[in-house]
Amino acid sequence: MCAYTAASAQTDSLYIKESAITAARSGGLAIPSESGVILDMNQVKTLPMMLGSADPLALAHYLPSMSAQSEIESGIHIQGNDHSHNLVSSGGVPIYGASHILGLYSVFNPSHYAQMDYRTSAPMVNRLGGQLDMSLPDSLVRRFGGEASLGLMAVQGTLRIPMGKRLSATVSVRRTFFNLLYSHFLQVEKSRVKYGFTDVNLTMQWQPTYKDRLWLDAYYGSDAIAVDSGQLLADLNMGWRNGMAALHWEHAFDQSRLHQRLYFTRYGLNLNMAWATMQGQLPSHLQTLGYRADWTRGGWKAGLESAYHQAQPQSPVATGVGNESYRPQPLQHAWENTLFGRYTATWGRYSLTAGLKGSLYLTPEKGWYARLDPDLQAKADFYRGGVLELGVGLQHQYLFQTGFANTGLPTQYWFLAGEKYLPQQALSVMLNYSLRFGRNDAYRLSVNAYHKWLSNQVEYVGNLLQLISSEYDPDAVLLTGTGRAYGVNLSLHKTAGAFTGWIAYAWGRSLRTFDHPSYPGEYPATFERIHELDAVASWTLGRWTLGGTFVLASGTPFTEVQHIFLMGHQLMAQYGPHNGRRLAPYLRLDLSVSFFFHRGPRQENGLNFSLYNATGHVNELCYQLRTHEGEFVYAPLDFNIRFMPSLCYFHKF
Repeated sequence: MCAYTAASAQTDSLYIKESAITAARSGGLAIPSESGVILDMNQVKTLPMMLGSADPLALAHYLPSMSAQSEIESGIHIQGNDHSHNLVSSGGVPIYGASHILGLYSVFNPSHYAQMDYRTSAPMVNRLGGQLDMSLPDSLVRRFGGEASLGLMAVQGTLRIPMGKRLSATVSVRRTFFNLLYSHFLQVEKSRVKYGFTDVNLTMQWQPTYKDRLWLDAYYGSDAIAVDSGQLLADLNMGWRNGMAALHWEHAFDQSRLHQRLYFTRYGLNLNMAWATMQGQLPSHLQTLGYRADWTRGGWKAGLESAYHQAQPQSPVATGVGNESYRPQPLQHAWENTLFGRYTATWGRYSLTAGLKGSLYLTPEKGWYARLDPDLQAKADFYRGGVLELGVGLQHQYLFQTGFANTGLPTQYWFLAGEKYLPQQALSVMLNYSLRFGRNDAYRLSVNAYHKWLSNQVEYVGNLLQLISSEYDPDAVLLTGTGRAYGVNLSLHKTAGAFTGWIAYAWGRSLRTFDHPSYPGEYPATFERIHELDAVASWTLGRWTLGGTFVLASGTPFTEVQHIFLMGHQLMAQYGPHNGRRLAPYLRLDLSVSFFFHRGPRQENGLNFSLYNATGHVNELCYQLRTHEGEFVYAPLDFNIRFMPSLCYFHKF
């Protein structure tokens, strides 16, 4: 099995082996702004569908400021930030563990949401990176309708139900059946994999007065995977669940608006493994109960948030290995309070936005941390000459996520800042330039440069074998230190007409320096891709729509095995410099064609045929130590699916 680790793309000895959009033009897949992009969920069905289903998070990886996603990675990396530095949310409510297995699907059923609001920064929340929010429809359902899609690996459907003049509901369900048609693809080292997941969404809206709107938003997701004994000589059973429930109330005053939300969100996971005489479990979870209020009036934005966190860090249980000195990891509790305000002043073509956010955090050890995060943005709008924006800001974050693999499997865990691991910090400077041109301003050129200085970062350097064969000490496998991230993003969007899409290039570095004598110097982060070229296109020709996505990116770093030797009956590996080598460049072209039997404002149906990896390019996933004809071999492990066609029927009424 390939262990794609947070410290390196390698295996060890285990198996011996703020975005403001004023108007969205019809037909535009992505509408860019100075600080982000809005993706129209109604348009994603015209693009290649991974195994028969479109996914908004998979599409977001083609944006210029987000790193490409390989077939075994589920992380979201925005401008050199770790995955956990970014807030992924539904209606502004955090969703932990937003990807299903291997990142093939996110937990977001696209037909349930109106759009995806993507921003490269999140100054009004305690995150070091950006924000990706799935926006719920903001109007009542007036007529019964819905949409559904049936692919070769999943079926999903949404019903929109009016329940009177002031009440409506939207219900969505998605279910996979991977094992029915694709079981021969789902193998790891000739071990059969069984996998499936279910997603359920419910949104109810009530508008008691013309100034008030209340809605209940809820989500539940469940994943289960089993790997039978094969060449792995191991049985794996894993399960994880997401849950979220939120009550929103929005009230419009004469000149201002107040949005309040009370929410609960949870992500729990467990891994059970039996290998030879060893058995192990890896339970962990994170849950948050919170309240948030946002108030806007003219150039003012203000609000507060109070969140109570409970985290169970990864707490292994090992039996049958001769060392059962199990030390359970204690539950962590913390209370995070935030107060923020921002004001924008405008003088003709110039504007200045100043913000200040204060946070008060009660640690698991019952100590207090207080932090102030100022930010400042200056903007000049030269109309036909473009928009220039300069910004600087300080951010803090109290949640950590780490682990030995970032594949969408339950191998990463969350923990809370405290005495040992101080709150994370980022000082950011950015410069943006954007220009609209062409007929009806159909084209948008964007240039973005950034530099970030990161403090109190962590990186995991352990492996699964250490978890189940020795006394577990989480501090022994975590490196702490500082980081830098800097780069330039270029993109050209076409947002109107029969042909829409974008092409983007990104150059960036994400570096880490650890406070450990065995790791001297500065190292690239495990997800770093120095160069990346992305393209997304959709072309409508009557009833036909042609779509395509393309990515060419530098390979990610990994720590190379330089020597192997036997100690007793156990194979040991000696590694070279941390993240000292890189995988081969990553290349993938996906194509699709959609035919609409009927296409109208209220009803449409058609077929989408997609071809995954149309060029048949062989991409390296990681390097693996294994046996071949009685000898030990250290070689790259490739994704064993060269071409994958899929067919999907979609219907909207």
